[in-house]
Formats: sequence, C-alpha cells, structure tokens
Amino acid sequence: MDATLALNPHTTDMTDHTPALAVLVAFDDFYRVEYPALVAVATALLGSFEAAEDLTQDTMIKSLMHWGKVQRLERPGGWAHRVLLNGCTSWWRRRRTEAAFLARQRRGAPATAGPSPDAMAFWGAVRRLPERHQRVMVLHYAGDLSVAEVASILSVPEGTVRSDLTRARAALADHLED
Repeated sequence: MDATLALNPHTTDMTDHTPALAVLVAFDDFYRVEYPALVAVATALLGSFEAAEDLTQDTMIKSLMHWGKVQRLERPGGWAHRVLLNGCTSWWRRRRTEAAFLARQRRGAPATAGPSPDAMAFWGAVRRLPERHQRVMVLHYAGDLSVAEVASILSVPEGTVRSDLTRARAALADHLED
C-alpha cells in the first residue's frame, strides 16, 4: 500500500497515518457520487456554470472540513445539498447588492441581455418563481431527487413538496405560454 499524506482534522500538520486514509477514501466516494447533482442544482439556481462549480467546490470543502460529522449522517448528500442551497442564497444576495450598487453608479444605463439557450430560458423562468418553489423544482428536476429526498433536504412534509411542485409547474406553464 502506498503511503499517503493526509491532513489531520485536529491539527494543521501533514502526517502519514492510516486511519485518515479510510476517511479520505469514503470522502472520495461521496465526492464522486454527489458532485454532479450538486453542480446541476447550483447551475439551475444560479444560471452560471462557473459560479455553480465554485459553490459546489466550496460545499465539498465544507463537507471535508466537517467529514467526521457528515459521514455519520443518514444522508450526507442531503447535508451537502442544504449547504449548497445556503451558498446559492448568499450568492444571490451578493448579486442583488452588487446590482443595486451598479444601478446607482450607472444611473439607468440600459443593460443588454445576450441570447440564451432554451434550457437557460426555462431555468430563468424557474428563478422567477418564489424561492421555495425554485428550490423544489431545482432539487427535483436538476438534482434528480425524489419527492421524499427533497422533503428531507428542505425539512418539510412530502405533501408540501408535491403541492409546491404542482403550483410551480402551473406557474411555469402560464409563464411559458405567454
């Protein structure tokens, strides 16, 4: 077996120790399984693949930093999705603050919107829904999660998720027909 250097989570020293190898292997598996869904969820919510990858990497770093706790959870992926959703909310808050500042600076200079593919137009429509409906739609469709998994991540009953999905679909149908 090759010796691997691993960061001891209780110190900042790089040490060669076998117990950390098992933890890192488990985290590697977690990373491979969860990364694609996390990027899909963040891309759908943010509308930017680059920003989605950055937030997903931040989420994975937080997961690794708390891996001792996270790996013992029943659904570590649910924890990561919650961290990612919180990161997306913060990202949008920063964008709104930035946009307000730039608007004041420009004093009404018109912005030009570039063309977007159909998928981005759809997710743009989803982003105009209320936040709870956005999250339910993105987790269910972009994240490919079941109603039960979405309910668990958002800490709401499954009936609420089904109701939110129905209302969000209706709102999207009205919007996309226009």
